Amino acid sequence: MGRLIFLVLFFPVIVLSDQLPPIELDEKSLTEAALRSAPGLKEIEASLQSIRLNRDSFNDQFGWRLQSDMTYQKANEKGLAEFDAVTIDATQIQAAVIKPYANGVQVGLSAFTNQISNTFVENSTNTGVGLSLSVDLMKNFLGKLSSSQLKNAQILTQKAELEREIQEKAFLQNLRKIYWSITATKEQILISQGLLDTALRQLKDTEQRRKSNVADSGDVARSRSQVASRRSNILLLEYQLETQMQQLKEMIPEFANREIILKEVSLSKTISDVLVCTTLIQSNRSVPYDYTKYDEVIKLVNEAYEEQRISTNAINTWDLKLNGEVQYFGKAYSYNNSFRDITDDSQNRMSVGLQLNIPLDGKRATTEETQRILDEKRFLSEKDAIQAKIEAFHTQTLRNIALLQQAVRTQGENSKDLSESLRSAQNKFEQARLSFRELIADQDLLLQSNLDEVRTKLTVITTLLDYFSVFHTTPCPLNQ
Repeated sequence: MGRLIFLVLFFPVIVLSDQLPPIELDEKSLTEAALRSAPGLKEIEASLQSIRLNRDSFNDQFGWRLQSDMTYQKANEKGLAEFDAVTIDATQIQAAVIKPYANGVQVGLSAFTNQISNTFVENSTNTGVGLSLSVDLMKNFLGKLSSSQLKNAQILTQKAELEREIQEKAFLQNLRKIYWSITATKEQILISQGLLDTALRQLKDTEQRRKSNVADSGDVARSRSQVASRRSNILLLEYQLETQMQQLKEMIPEFANREIILKEVSLSKTISDVLVCTTLIQSNRSVPYDYTKYDEVIKLVNEAYEEQRISTNAINTWDLKLNGEVQYFGKAYSYNNSFRDITDDSQNRMSVGLQLNIPLDGKRATTEETQRILDEKRFLSEKDAIQAKIEAFHTQTLRNIALLQQAVRTQGENSKDLSESLRSAQNKFEQARLSFRELIADQDLLLQSNLDEVRTKLTVITTLLDYFSVFHTTPCPLNQ
């Protein structure tokens, strides 16, 4: 029993001692942590490496390679005629170094030895070297197909590298949006806490007035209800804050088991930076392509489409190749003697041939047409989507910022007027010229106006952060 009491008392202390200390963050340290360990950024990098792998895999086919084969045959056959030569044993060994080139040419250097024994000859051996050459005369003539495929792979890699930068920027902007959402929620909690303190003072005052028979039980109940409402609002905001913290920790796992404390920052103080950014954005009536990399992506999409068309047009093309080979060898009745005869009594043979492949059933024509439609839809839709995104983000952000600025000014004026109204209502209430219900209504209006003002300021900031995810190099203080 004593051990159980000991564990109950001291286990929480042991658990707490294993927890890491809280970490204090600002936007800069948050970005640095994301660059270190965010899974989202690693996934973006993995996508780039996948494209690079495709490019490198294509390049691999133009590397040197060693190709070898060995065959042994032993037969027990009878000839059909008295002088019919029947092979008894045959051994073939060959090793070749082959190098394909992007210009449609393939060369190879080989070494070989063949030994045959039949009913008339024993251990007839050829040992020598050969040089082979293959030239594509039609589909990949002068490397027009492979060069286009190689260029396309390089273009897609460049495009993926730009998209990696764009996606990383967008990821960090989303992270900053969560950061500023947390900041806004904390400001809303502070505003609500101030009104809760006021509600608690009013409850105490109402209870005292009830004892003096100045207020009735309904006033006390209404005051308690106001306190409960204020507390409920704070609890909901605290839940919202914890949800936002969870999102932050999921994006940066190194914070998963730590308490996060954001350094003090104010939405209102950030408005000066916001004004600089909005003024700059509004000064660009046309799309500022200098501030985005999406225009470079569009250019690469066009180039990749042109290269892909070359590959697609070759699907149903005839394939004609010129193949040639020359061999120098020695011929004797043993491996050693045949090898020596390569230099002492060399012999040679040469072969030249054409290899033609023609698709006959029309399936490749169908495949080519399908591929052509796919290329057109895929590349052109990507281009149109990017172009629409650039233009829509800029033009719509101009309109959105103008509306939000008006909303911020209007809400600021509304909060100012409601504050003045509440002071007047408080004086009237103390003079018994205003009911408690009317006083609470004025307080609720001011609370809602202050909370709406914070939400609108947050919307302005998140709108700008979304804009920076497209126009990455916009030169203003808020764009990090």
